[in-house]
Amino acid sequence: MTRAHVGVAALLSIVVGWFVFDAVASLVAFPAALASQGEEPSLALWALLWAGVLLPVLLFAAAVGIARRQPLPRFALVILVALAATAAVRISLIAVAAGSTVL
Repeated sequence: MTRAHVGVAALLSIVVGWFVFDAVASLVAFPAALASQGEEPSLALWALLWAGVLLPVLLFAAAVGIARRQPLPRFALVILVALAATAAVRISLIAVAAGSTVL
C-alpha cells in the first residue's frame, strides 16, 4: 500500500468511526429506553445491536484487505462500496430493532 492508499483509508475510516459511535450510542440508549417502558430487550435485539457495532469495522477491514493492491481509484471505490453497504445494513438494523416494517 502506498501513502495515498493509507491516506484514503484513514480519511474514510472517520466515517466508519461515526458508524461505530452511533451504534455504541444505540447499544447503550435503546435498551434503556425499552426498560423505561417496562420491556426487557430480547436476545435477538442484543444480537442486532452488537451487529451494528461490529459490522462497520468488519466490512471496512475486509474492503481494505481485498483492495490493498489495487490502483488508488479502485481502492477508494471498494471502500466506498463497503461504506454504502454498511449504511444500508445499518438502516435495516435500526428498522428491525425498532420493530418497523416500513422504511
